[in-house]
Formats: sequence, structure tokens, C-alpha cells
Amino acid sequence: MTAPSIAVLSLCAVCSAAFAQTAPAPSPEFEVAIIKPSRTAGGFSYSFGMRFDPAQTSMTNMSLENLILYAYNVRPFQVSGPPWIGREFYDITAKMPAAAKQEQIPAMLRTLLAQRLQLKVHRESGVLPAYALVVASGGLKIRPSTAGQQPHASAGSGYLEAQATTLADFALSLGGSADRPVVDETGVTGRFDLTLDWAVDGEHETAALPSLRVALEEKLGLKLKPCNRPIDMLIIDHVDKKPSEN
Repeated sequence: MTAPSIAVLSLCAVCSAAFAQTAPAPSPEFEVAIIKPSRTAGGFSYSFGMRFDPAQTSMTNMSLENLILYAYNVRPFQVSGPPWIGREFYDITAKMPAAAKQEQIPAMLRTLLAQRLQLKVHRESGVLPAYALVVASGGLKIRPSTAGQQPHASAGSGYLEAQATTLADFALSLGGSADRPVVDETGVTGRFDLTLDWAVDGEHETAALPSLRVALEEKLGLKLKPCNRPIDMLIIDHVDKKPSEN
């Protein structure tokens, strides 16, 4: 074999090795999935949620906004897109690949939304008005969790209860009730059990409950401090309302 031939073969081998190293891993996806507009959306009363077992997962009457929040692990204030994503509801039934785990579902859902609804997004960082969650001057008034306790949280209008939660996770939960994102700047580590009730909007005069800010300080020893903070944003570039054929 001539020297030029050897050089060409060597170059091809190098290129093949480089391609093998840089080729992206395939996106995880459901083995089979059906997505269709929900028939129960738009009534005065409806239920929604998710069910999972090792063989199949189902999502019922989920708004496109909630599907995106779950798929990308973001909060509502981090998403910028058309207003209708909160008004379009879908049902999804999907067969899980063999040995798949529940924590892989968000990545599989991202693939499904890209394939069936042509969802295209990108991320940006922007400075937004926010609240810093800090320790109030009177000190913390929260109880540490019992060792080995499993994290659990429930919330409603003017109500939030959490077990074995970190203050970082608690701050994220508060972001859904405050008028701006909440970021944890307490510097406090560990897990805690806490319960909080507060008046929604201007109802504290009739409901005999304090405002969110007052409740936080009086019951938990925490305070919301207005600030501006960089927030990671998920920008929706394109998405279809009608799913493509299953």
C-alpha cells in the first residue's frame, strides 16, 4: 500500500473516531404513545393528573402549559409563549420502554411534544422582579423533619403544607402563590415540616387570616424581600394545537 493511501485511511479513521465521540445520544422516548385533545376540558368541574406504573403512564386533561412545565421542570413564570397553551387540554397514554424509570418520563415527554405538536423552544436568562426568601429578624419558627421522613407537599388557594421539604423547594412552591418568582436566600440547609395558611387577595378582613407576607413572618419566621434576580426562561418558538397522527 502506498504512503498516500495509508494517510487517507488514517484520516478516515480519525474522522470516524471523532464522529463517534461527538454524535449526540438518541433522545429517550415512549415505546408507543397516543396524544389527543381532551374531551372533558372546558366544563365547570373537571379533574386532571398523572398515573404511572412500570408498563404505562397516563396524563389526563392536562393543559399544554402543565405538560411543558412538567417536561422541562420549570415554573409558570419561567415560560414565555402564546396564551392559549393554558387553555388547550390533552390526554396522553404511553407505553414505557422496558426497564424505564419514572424519572425518565419528563425527557420522554419532551420528545413526544416535539414529535406530535412540533414544539420548539430555547432558553434565555433574563432579570425579573422577584422575592428573596430570607430569615426574618425574629429568627426561624419551623420544625426540622424526622429522620427518614419522605418528602410530601399539598397546596391549595391560601394553603400550603409540606413535609421533609428544603427551603429551596418551599420557595419554588411559594412562587405559584406570590405575584413574582421566589428564590431561596435564607442560607438554611436541612429539611423541615411546615404548614401555612393565608388570605388570598384582600380576603383577610373577612377570613380572619393574615396576608401571605404576614403569615410567613408570624408563623414561620421567614420574610419576602423584593428584589431583581436573573431567572432562566423557557421561550416557546413554535407549537401546534392539533397533534399529528399517532
